[in-house]
Amino acid sequence: MALTPNFTTTQTPGAPEDINFEDLSTGTDGAVTKRRIYVQTSNGDFLVASGNSNQYSDWPNFPTDTTITISDILVKDVGARVVVQWLDVSNNILYDKTRYFGFTCFNEDFDYETTQNVAGNQLLMNDNNFWFNKSLLRTYIDSGDNAIERASDINAAQQCYNLATELHTDSQYLFNANS
Repeated sequence: MALTPNFTTTQTPGAPEDINFEDLSTGTDGAVTKRRIYVQTSNGDFLVASGNSNQYSDWPNFPTDTTITISDILVKDVGARVVVQWLDVSNNILYDKTRYFGFTCFNEDFDYETTQNVAGNQLLMNDNNFWFNKSLLRTYIDSGDNAIERASDINAAQQCYNLATELHTDSQYLFNANS
């Protein structure tokens, strides 16, 4: 049976700078020996780990290694076009698959932190604009995710993620956790 290429990505709460990849391919092709991962942002930049001079990250040992984590690839939430290529020993591309993802763990971690703040200090519910700002944060994250899920629109997603990041960056003024 021929190879049907597929993959997915995740992030781990508390480690928002990393992306985990899992190869979900079915079938077989003895000619495939490795993969390449391209993570491209809405402005056309390719994200790779520090010290990597390529536009891609290597994912060796097909089919043995079905997972890989690319560490320290993100510095903020990003909407991205991700391409995985399945290659033979001579680096010929035999298969490829493109998917679109929102990597939102930075702001998701922060959103949960605001939830913990409320749980630890019920008076925050009365603070001026706390719930308004928390609702905006959630709306921006969800709207970015929606742009990707409905239309693979990483440009609109990135604009939403940037607005959420601004709330996160300005949190000392917007989320009075000291009340």
